[in-house]
Amino acid sequence: MSFYLTLPADSSLHYFPNKISSFVIQLPSPILLEGRWEVGLAEIIYPHTWYNVNEKNNIFGFDLGDGKLITRTIPPGSYETVPDILKAMLLPSHEGKISFKFNANSKRVKIRTEKKLKVVLEEGLSDLLGFLPHDVDEGVAQSSFVADPQAAFPVFYVYSDIVQPVVVGHVEAPLLRVVRI
Repeated sequence: MSFYLTLPADSSLHYFPNKISSFVIQLPSPILLEGRWEVGLAEIIYPHTWYNVNEKNNIFGFDLGDGKLITRTIPPGSYETVPDILKAMLLPSHEGKISFKFNANSKRVKIRTEKKLKVVLEEGLSDLLGFLPHDVDEGVAQSSFVADPQAAFPVFYVYSDIVQPVVVGHVEAPLLRVVRI
């Protein structure tokens, strides 16, 4: 036998000082569970207003062969797909000299540059595109990792005193679930 319980975040604001690190809810009546039960978290919805591309992870650059780095940023925002990020990186003056392509099957990005040209991917933006932070020298470079526009989002650890502690890193904690935001 199983049952589901929906716990809205705003239902107990009059009773408890809820915050991200401590959330308590008052149910309309107690739930009495006899015997042994397993507890699981089926879904968590965490509304957020931060961008996956922000002022700290939107920097990249070009070296057009003269050794001078031209730094650029893409506008902060919520980019739904990797092609959306790549489109924001395109500069009309580099058309035909530098190209970005995303393979939807392998989820990898290819950067192609002409002779003596470089693309510089800084930490943050490189993570979203599946690259390590580095210079992409002339020729073709493919991302080492899967490109993921949500890679900048943290994870949410849900702890509960109704579960047995488990090993989390170097400690034991009553971790119910890890949720990617």
